[in-house]
Amino acid sequence: MTDTRSESVPLFAVKDVPSALMRQTLLDRDLVRAIDRPVIRLLPWLNIVALGGRSIIDQGRDALGPVVAELRGALADHRLLILTGPGVRARHILGVGLDLGLPTGVLAALAATEAEQNGHLVAALLAEQGVSYLPHTAVAHQLAVHLAASRAVVSNGYPPYGLYEFPPELGKIPPHRSDSGAFLLADAYGANSTTYVKDVDGVFTSDPAGGGNPELIGEITAADLLAKDLPTLPIDATVLKLMANAKNVKQIQIVNGRTSGNITKALRGEHVGTIIRTA
Repeated sequence: MTDTRSESVPLFAVKDVPSALMRQTLLDRDLVRAIDRPVIRLLPWLNIVALGGRSIIDQGRDALGPVVAELRGALADHRLLILTGPGVRARHILGVGLDLGLPTGVLAALAATEAEQNGHLVAALLAEQGVSYLPHTAVAHQLAVHLAASRAVVSNGYPPYGLYEFPPELGKIPPHRSDSGAFLLADAYGANSTTYVKDVDGVFTSDPAGGGNPELIGEITAADLLAKDLPTLPIDATVLKLMANAKNVKQIQIVNGRTSGNITKALRGEHVGTIIRTA
């Protein structure tokens, strides 16, 4: 094919090469233009509950038992996707992986196995109610049919990475962890609610464990919370950045799972803990 580009036009500025095949999808500017239409909410009745690995599951029976009991009681009124985080064991395995020089994708897969173990624990505790654990592939393609057969399913919230993914700007540790995975699933499915269950009452103006008189932030936008640049947050800050591009999720809620009734109230739409809005 003869190249008809002018020598004065730099190569990096050229987007198309004149061709008789210009109607192919990836080159046709009319076919790939942005379309201003609402995104379909696939499962608008779905409620996503993300259980903190370190803050809830790692604390053992005293913390996890009441949380599971409350989730069990909520099954009659809500259909749930329960997602688990990896907990402190992920820090250990990431430390070993970094020492070995493993790439980001492998580190994410290793951390996800810890989150998966926690998911199996929670599913086993709810097995009597017909709840089972689903791997990522089933959640991506078969979630609807499983929730038609059961009121809830359990999976791990750690998003998958390609094994040879380029490392993030700040190092090899995956920037998208289980909190981000829960949000991405909620937005993809157009979930009714997204609740993060932690061991604190919500977002505070300063670390509540550091003394002083921190104030609970009852409601705030993701942009405003990012602008505050707080030293500690109960969820990954990456979630707040993802909220800027959300298509379906309008808000997330952070509640203290150690306080009985908080999860139930959040699922009912009551204001408890901290509500973070997209705008």
